[in-house]
Amino acid sequence: MEETQAFFDRYGPLLLARLDADNSLDNARSGPLDFIEEVLDSWSQFARGRVLEAPSPQERAFWFALYQFEELVENPVTARLDPYEAILMQNLAEAREALRAGRGLPDGLFATRPGELPEGFDDEELL
Repeated sequence: MEETQAFFDRYGPLLLARLDADNSLDNARSGPLDFIEEVLDSWSQFARGRVLEAPSPQERAFWFALYQFEELVENPVTARLDPYEAILMQNLAEAREALRAGRGLPDGLFATRPGELPEGFDDEELL
């Protein structure tokens, strides 16, 4: 658990800085998609071969914020905000505040960690 927390202690503030457009923490040497790739690669290396406890509500807030951020930077908002973009921006704002406050996501929002199957799913069902 402590090692998992150390991962989020490292990347949580960096993600918040990106979401707040504050480049002072990681001096923005990389673009947003490079940052997301770094987080996902680091998690993959970290999680490989480990038995991990179930994600905490705060961890789910982290993953949700990261995934929403990725969606936003892959599909930048245009001059005219369409309904999907408005929902995306609202969800991201809620996830950012949950992450900042160290709490879980509001009802109706959910994220899995990379490689995690939601409860009730089976690998066989995905084939």
